[in-house]
Amino acid sequence: MVGTLVGCSTSAQRQADCQAQGISKDTCYLAEQNRQNSINNAAMKQAMENATNATK
Repeated sequence: MVGTLVGCSTSAQRQADCQAQGISKDTCYLAEQNRQNSINNAAMKQAMENATNATK
């Protein structure tokens, strides 16, 4: 199980890592929001493709 979690991190950890690089809290927050939005958009696109294929 440990092997599957390698590379996984929480939103808070990613933001802390970002801030540790000297990047502002606001910029790190926006980067995390953009990351989450990208993931959600990709999931929505895939769900729509799956729905379209299921109705053919």
